[in-house]
Parts: sequence; structure tokens; C-alpha cells
Amino acid sequence: MDMIAQKFASFQEIKDKEYRYWSSVSAIERIAAGHQMSVEAYRASGCAADGRELRTVDVRFQREPR
Repeated sequence: MDMIAQKFASFQEIKDKEYRYWSSVSAIERIAAGHQMSVEAYRASGCAADGRELRTVDVRFQREPR
């Protein structure tokens, strides 16, 4: 990945550039980026990136009162 350092005069200039970038990419690329951010967030929180924790079902049994 090539990294470029840029200097901006204001926060609004940064947001404008970011908006132009995300407007220039296709919808599927935006969805893929959102998915990748979710995977990285799960990985950072200690969950498996494949979502195995999300597929498990918790079952709770409660005894009938006597």
C-alpha cells in the first residue's frame, strides 16, 4: 500500500476530500469497505473474524415453579 502524507488547511477540507473519494467509488466498494471495518472491529474486540460467535445460539432453560 502506498501512503501519501497530505497537509490540509481545515477539517472541512479533509471532509470534502473524503466525500469526493467515497462518491467516486462504486456502491459495492463502499459496502465491501464497511464489511472490512466490521471484521476489523470484531477482531479488535477479540472475536473471531469469521463471525462464529454470532452463529451460536444461547439457550436458557427455566424450571417450572412447584
